[in-house]
Amino acid sequence: MKHRFKGKKRLRKGIIKLLILILGLILSFLLTFKYLFNKISIKLDNSKYLNYLVKDTYGTYNLNDISSLSSLDFLLKYSFGIENIDNGLVNKEVSSPIEVEVPINSDPIVYIFNSHQTEGYATNFIEAFNINNTVYLASYILKEYLADLNINSIVENNNIVDVLNANGWKYGSSYKASRILLENAKKENPSLNFYIDLHRDSSSYERTTIEIDGIKYARIMFVVGLENPGYEANLALAQNLNEKIKAFNKSLSRGVLEKKGKGVNGVYNQDFSPRTILIEVGGQYNSIEEVNNTLKVMAKVLYTYLNEDNYEKEE
Repeated sequence: MKHRFKGKKRLRKGIIKLLILILGLILSFLLTFKYLFNKISIKLDNSKYLNYLVKDTYGTYNLNDISSLSSLDFLLKYSFGIENIDNGLVNKEVSSPIEVEVPINSDPIVYIFNSHQTEGYATNFIEAFNINNTVYLASYILKEYLADLNINSIVENNNIVDVLNANGWKYGSSYKASRILLENAKKENPSLNFYIDLHRDSSSYERTTIEIDGIKYARIMFVVGLENPGYEANLALAQNLNEKIKAFNKSLSRGVLEKKGKGVNGVYNQDFSPRTILIEVGGQYNSIEEVNNTLKVMAKVLYTYLNEDNYEKEE
């Protein structure tokens, strides 16, 4: 009996020693981890951290996610440089020779849409922030800049893919899909009289980027479809805007591209209105900061055009 009790006693002592050893190892690991973490951690203030997350984000998203974010204004203003923040090139003031006097305008007059809604810009994926740097996001940046000039605009947030799928159409019918949304927007907002289809090009970074006074911009190109029966008016509009861009810097614009023939759309919904314009801002290798810098200039150009004496609203 005594041997049996001694055996149980030794077993209990062994178990206690093992538990103490395990607890010691865990405590040692935690203390070591805390020490190393404090050594290598980078201290960031909230604005810089959010800026890092947004700038380097790339992921799949529902197109309505961006427009429904309560913090959208903050993200646009403090992450993309619409207001100054210490994040490299973006905090430099993008100057422009275009001086503006801001009128009061309550009704939306500009409609911004993306026939190719998922065309993306250069970015890195961080799953924690579910945002894509695409032309859709660029549309909201342009909307913000126009709002700063008291020009009320609408960004189309319906999903082009949903329209394609609902009609059994393939990607090549994207302009047919955006036409449905375009007509709908006009019915719901009769005050609209200027329509921007925002795209990006697929050319090389060198071709779609320009540096002006130490600030990098995504270059602009206007596209006009010559198979539109009334293309002359749309061409005149593109040329007018192109000249205004060149007044800021002659190299910021890549010019006006006239397209027709086999393999191209040739109309681009520009038969909808003589004030329908297709603008390509930068290319797939441009950063959202470079796009942002350009859109700030583009907003002032649009403001100037919309307030010219010879500009008449559609009836």
